[in-house]
Amino acid sequence: MLSASVRTMTEALTYDDDTAFALMDGAATVNRIVRTTPTERLREKRFGEWSAVQVIGHLADTADAFAERVRRAVEEDAPRLPAIAGGTGADPDADPVSLAKRLLASHQRIATALQDPAARHRPAIHGEWGRVTAGHLAAYQADHTTEHVAELAAAFPPGA
Repeated sequence: MLSASVRTMTEALTYDDDTAFALMDGAATVNRIVRTTPTERLREKRFGEWSAVQVIGHLADTADAFAERVRRAVEEDAPRLPAIAGGTGADPDADPVSLAKRLLASHQRIATALQDPAARHRPAIHGEWGRVTAGHLAAYQADHTTEHVAELAAAFPPGA
């Protein structure tokens, strides 16, 4: 699985209403999954080396990090942002409902911070990508979430 989190950035991403909806839809889908699927099934289902719970935890962790990055880009003058270390799944014993709530809360913080179109253009300096905008950071998180949520949704469709 090649996720947005491991791709090299070659172009600036933009944040718009569709991006905001993607953030909210992704979080809503994960919340539906954890509320309609037995926790044991979420712990057993594998996506490569990670369980579904670990994928959801990874989404919550990256959402928290990107919400903070967006906040800093909006509130600070071109903050320096280190790259996020990758490759580790979240705690396989974590509570999936708590993880889904964190994901939703972080996506809500991103969408709220970028309601003003001017905020979307606030700069930050990323350790690997160089100069980016708050909108780029939010759009990256939306793409990253969409990729993982598509896998989760296929494994745990409504009514299954």
